[in-house]
Amino acid sequence: MSRTTHHTKIGSPFLGLFLFSFFWFLASDARSEITGVVLDSESEMPVVGARVRIQSTTGEPVITDASGHFIISANFSETVKVTAGWNYQRGEPNQYLSGGAIASPTQSDIQIHLKRVPDSSNPTYEPIKAAPPNGCADCHAEYFNEWGTSGHALAAEDYWVRDLFSGDGSPGGANGYVFKDVHPGETGFCASCHTPVAEAHSPGEVMLDEVESISALEGVNCSACHQIDSVNHATQEIHLVGNATMRFPRSGNPLLEPTHFYVWGPLDDVDYPFMRASYTPIYSDSRYCATCHEYENPETGAPGQQTYSEWLASPFAIPGPGFKSCQECHMPKRKENGSICDPPDAFETETVNRPASQRSNHSFVGSTLETLRSNLALEAFASIQGSTLEVFANLSNFGAGHAFPTGVSIRNAILVVSASVDGVPLIQTGGPTIPFWADDDVDGKQQGDLAGKPGKGYAKVLEGRLPGDEEYSKPVLFIDAERVFSNTLIPSGVSDRTKYSFAFGGGVSAESIEISIRLLYRRAYRALAVTKGWTETPMGDPVEWEVFNYRLDLDTRRHSLWRLH
Repeated sequence: MSRTTHHTKIGSPFLGLFLFSFFWFLASDARSEITGVVLDSESEMPVVGARVRIQSTTGEPVITDASGHFIISANFSETVKVTAGWNYQRGEPNQYLSGGAIASPTQSDIQIHLKRVPDSSNPTYEPIKAAPPNGCADCHAEYFNEWGTSGHALAAEDYWVRDLFSGDGSPGGANGYVFKDVHPGETGFCASCHTPVAEAHSPGEVMLDEVESISALEGVNCSACHQIDSVNHATQEIHLVGNATMRFPRSGNPLLEPTHFYVWGPLDDVDYPFMRASYTPIYSDSRYCATCHEYENPETGAPGQQTYSEWLASPFAIPGPGFKSCQECHMPKRKENGSICDPPDAFETETVNRPASQRSNHSFVGSTLETLRSNLALEAFASIQGSTLEVFANLSNFGAGHAFPTGVSIRNAILVVSASVDGVPLIQTGGPTIPFWADDDVDGKQQGDLAGKPGKGYAKVLEGRLPGDEEYSKPVLFIDAERVFSNTLIPSGVSDRTKYSFAFGGGVSAESIEISIRLLYRRAYRALAVTKGWTETPMGDPVEWEVFNYRLDLDTRRHSLWRLH
């Protein structure tokens, strides 16, 4: 058997391809790791446990070891910024700002020096405003414009709140209940959540109607959120009064590093010359929102808002694929990549192109007709049993991560059920009726008064004795509440099924029966809105929304009931 030997000549295409592949492999392998160390900028000692990543990348960071070193596996061919962040915990000996260093394909063993958060505080600091010029909007215009459409931006000058607190929010604001008349000299803690920066140095001591500074009148502005450095687990406490803290560091060079540069947030890789950013994961935690959306009467323990507790009890709080925090629903991620900062050209600083998952919407969308119809479902059917017409309704809170309705206790919803023949109502013989709080306080029945009609009310009704009274009043605001009179809110993931019976006389055909089922959402109790003269919300929406309006055909079931008929 003969053997044929093949010889490859120098310069053949096979050898060229082999050499190219070999050197490409070596080159790519040389760029596959970034090594370095994170050091304390003052002591030059290693920072253990720092979170290291290539800036704007997603996924879990690399954590520095006991000697402050790190190794990042990466394949890159251009210069990148490697950042280090520190999980800020209030009260620990050393707290670090995020920082970074440039790494090129030919570099290794880079050093990242982290500055400490100054121990000294600025006792006279007034949190910076959001509006331009010289406000947060100068560099964060996109977020500012979104925030400007939110209820947070109106919180300090919400005329409903002013009507309830001092009676001077609207022309009819002095009518009916006014907190300052009932509790002279007390703050009611209203400013604590409606204008937090006004209370930065004196939590719980500010009168809402005496706030004057530009930043404070912006309500819950950028400073009010991003200069919060800690949130504890005392969620029943009221914001800065006992649940959250703000921090205002004073550097050794306040001209170059003014106090408003120091901020906190959910990204661990912010390294920008005009900010001094610290990372804390609380900003991605629903407990952060609880500082203003969960509290109780500090004297009686009666609940105010319980939105956080409602979320904790919801399916969305269970770890796993269905988990959703408050932020994921109310600050949804954008669909496109982009920056979170747009500095003026004079800074000559490039912005970081971030993935959509690191860019949150700041309009804080809450209850709208769209969100209500997207997260609630109403099913109904009817049948005749002998001389009785039976109507069944099933209202489901399948999509909201909290109860329906949620928030302040004046919010309520009403299911209105009616059955008639030729416009003449049938007499109700069984089932729930709409409670007293669905009417106004004007004598007689007015249009919009629904108490006593077939249906059901959904609300958390608080009761308490006002100063000088022996009898309980209801409903009252949380600040006057001693206990819960009734709670018919629908928890997240729960359906409420009700049955209504009507007398059905002989000689009436089923085809002549008209059945109507409506769901109304009211932003305030009707008596309160009528007394104060409120015809719309501070956001310009109607006080009452008709969420569903359904005409039911006998012996049929329809599922797409969010469509108005």
